[in-house]
Amino acid sequence: MVTLFGPNPFEEVWTVIKSWKPRGCKTEKAYEKSLQRELEKKLKNRTIQTQYGAARQRVDICVDGKVPIELKKDLNSTADYQKTKGQLDDYLKKWDGVFLVLCGQTAPDILKSLQEYARKRASVLTGDRIKIWKV
Repeated sequence: MVTLFGPNPFEEVWTVIKSWKPRGCKTEKAYEKSLQRELEKKLKNRTIQTQYGAARQRVDICVDGKVPIELKKDLNSTADYQKTKGQLDDYLKKWDGVFLVLCGQTAPDILKSLQEYARKRASVLTGDRIKIWKV
């Protein structure tokens, strides 16, 4: 994603996600609230909304209505992997890119498959369209 004027919200969000250190989270909702608080603390000039969406699309967190963040905890089954890919495909129909934050335990083969999927979805014009971060 290239922005000609002003700061790039994707890069701002990516910086916060990479520095975020969740503590004591046991559920996906707890991780979501922790990341939401971190984003609100560090991106005071941005609007942070949870369960953001329209119609049937609903992303866990969205920054300024432009930067979607999907969180997944304990992604270990093929069914969860397929559901996650479907969600990401849907998000990319609406947004230029999406962040996938994996919390808890993620099966190594699923992580590898998601990384490969993200590489295939990359665009020559916008670079990475899906950025994956493992907490």
